[in-house]
Amino acid sequence: MDVPRLVDHDRRRAELGEAAIRIILREGLAGVTVRGVAAEAGWSTGSLRHYFSNQHALQAYVVQATADTLRRRVLPRAQRPRTGGSVVEQVATIVEEMLPLDDERREEYALWSAIVEWERLHPQEEGSVSWNDQRALHRQCIAALRGHEPVRDPGQATAPHPDAEVELWAALLHTFVDGLAAQLMNTPSQVSAGTAGHLLRSLLRAVPRPEQPAHHTEVESPPQG
Repeated sequence: MDVPRLVDHDRRRAELGEAAIRIILREGLAGVTVRGVAAEAGWSTGSLRHYFSNQHALQAYVVQATADTLRRRVLPRAQRPRTGGSVVEQVATIVEEMLPLDDERREEYALWSAIVEWERLHPQEEGSVSWNDQRALHRQCIAALRGHEPVRDPGQATAPHPDAEVELWAALLHTFVDGLAAQLMNTPSQVSAGTAGHLLRSLLRAVPRPEQPAHHTEVESPPQG
């Protein structure tokens, strides 16, 4: 008697996610179609439709799989203990994990860009998850420079900081990093990794410390979204 073959559906979905990520790196999110992912994974389109009935469902799954992949790759590097050098240097090495300074981080930037594109096309009521995650990290970095204790609760890290200077400089750092990352990707001949590192550290050194007079104590939290 033939024994039915057991199918590991979670593993098959993971294989599809890996195939889609390869497509994103070649063609961007627009290349993630039922037909294209089936071909990349070596499946028939009929087999893939057993898991995803249409392109929207497929792309939604792929975006989540991509976000999970980025967290697995980036967070361990950003969260590793840093004890050497000044606080500015320690914070700079954390922020640099989000800059496309080498092949690995350029690949991660391409994946992040696909997530941002999906969120732009399908806005959520709570706003961009990737934007909120990045702002939380920038907020933590600025808070460290200002001498605040780190926030352990991830939910609290996405909330505005009670120190108005932290909110202001987190917004400035977030904007700066986005622009610097775009220049590193689009005009690498004008902005080298060394130049990026120098500019980043210059900005971080400008963050007012508690013992320095604060210049923007009445600034409101920047708008979300």
